[in-house]
Amino acid sequence: MNEILITDTEKLKKARELKGFSYRDMSKFLGAKSSATYYNIETGKVEPKIGQVLRISKLLKEPINNFFRLKVQ
Repeated sequence: MNEILITDTEKLKKARELKGFSYRDMSKFLGAKSSATYYNIETGKVEPKIGQVLRISKLLKEPINNFFRLKVQ
């Protein structure tokens, strides 16, 4: 059984923009060196680590399940 974390990219982008955060702001908050780190999460190119999911949810002040869901295959 495989588990995949699905990101709702549209909701994530809207929430970030409503808070006035840039990709760079989000990446810095995640402790990443490059703004591409967060960009790749938001666009669904990279599956975020659980720590990143928790930090994103905290920063955007939204429940985790607003942006991420677990899919079991």
